[in-house]
Amino acid sequence: MTDSVFSLNRSLGQRLSSLVQDQAACNFPEARRPEPLSVVVTANEVNHLHGTGSLVKRICNGWDDIYSIRARNDFGGIQELGDWNACLHQRARSRPEFFGQVLSLLRGRNISRILCVPFLKDEFLTAIAIQKSFGAKLCGYLMDDRNIASQAIPDGLMREFLECCSLRLTTHPEMQFAYETKYGLPFHILPAIVPWNLMARESTGLIEPSAGGGRGALIGSFWEQTWFERLTDVLSECNCRIDWFGNNTSHWLRFAPKRLERAGITAHGTIPEDRLAEELKKYPFVMVPVSALEGGESNPGVARLSLPGRILFALATAHTPLLIVGHAHTCGARFVMHFGVGEVAPYDSRRLIEAMDRIRDPERQARMRTRAAEIGPLLSDRGIAGWLAQSIDRGAPADDRFDALFAGYHRTIALPAA
Repeated sequence: MTDSVFSLNRSLGQRLSSLVQDQAACNFPEARRPEPLSVVVTANEVNHLHGTGSLVKRICNGWDDIYSIRARNDFGGIQELGDWNACLHQRARSRPEFFGQVLSLLRGRNISRILCVPFLKDEFLTAIAIQKSFGAKLCGYLMDDRNIASQAIPDGLMREFLECCSLRLTTHPEMQFAYETKYGLPFHILPAIVPWNLMARESTGLIEPSAGGGRGALIGSFWEQTWFERLTDVLSECNCRIDWFGNNTSHWLRFAPKRLERAGITAHGTIPEDRLAEELKKYPFVMVPVSALEGGESNPGVARLSLPGRILFALATAHTPLLIVGHAHTCGARFVMHFGVGEVAPYDSRRLIEAMDRIRDPERQARMRTRAAEIGPLLSDRGIAGWLAQSIDRGAPADDRFDALFAGYHRTIALPAA
């Protein structure tokens, strides 16, 4: 499916849109002025079983009359958002088919706003079809890079989508910079906000007295086999015990039990967020693996432009210092160093041990926890659904809370050559 095909079919799709809406008005006269509806478009189910699903639930919590549309089922069809929801199992093959597909779902409805969290081409096209058919305000929320470090979405489709949006959001400054630079359009930030009810209310001073070894926590996802293998290799020489709270099963990665044992890692799997928040308070540091930025990753968008949401979760709910393992120029490392809430070490056992020792130093530990306590409330989900609704309706952030949070942030990042 190429840009040229969509360009040729654009006028046909617009004519189809008009025809289907006219037909809807004839067939459903009683539904000409229904209550305003918010449409949320995602790649897969919105639920607690994955990070994107949890975040989408959080930012829409409290919205009335939601129609949630997804491209596919990846989590057994478990859907936890929406008064109505639909999975478009039969994938459209052309622009007119996308218009026909979404209009068959939404005809007779009064669409007030659209939130699209795109990943596949389907979400981009579905959101474009809804916006062009109903004229509703569209917010594009880019949580994953699919067009700059990754070329999964062609430039023509990305530009059309972004130009349809009245509000464009990303999760962190580096991705904001990358897309503003490439497309010349304004973007704003909505971080991976954290549940207010789980946030630590005061700074704690937990210090582990032992040096050189001890125990820590591991969170986050291994997006590449090399991340797992490198981390287990260096940890096997660090004389420490690590409790891993995260998805320890995968269809595309191999988490060999012998490697885990040799590295001193105990896998606890994914646990509920309320329990995770309490567990993370027990450790002197929380470790997060990121890319070594040596190239060759299967998902370069994640490697170069992703800020793991679990970093913000650990900071806000536990105030526990972060230990980023990987390259210092990754988004996770830059976040931790900018806010002074942790340490960064490469995949090197000597330097990782040194970082562990620094992070356990009583003065540094207290300073990092105090800083986390200051930043945490600024990442709260309290009132965020109202903030987002107002921002979409206005076409601009309802207030400057996140601009203020990231003031002075060094967001410039090297971009691939055009």
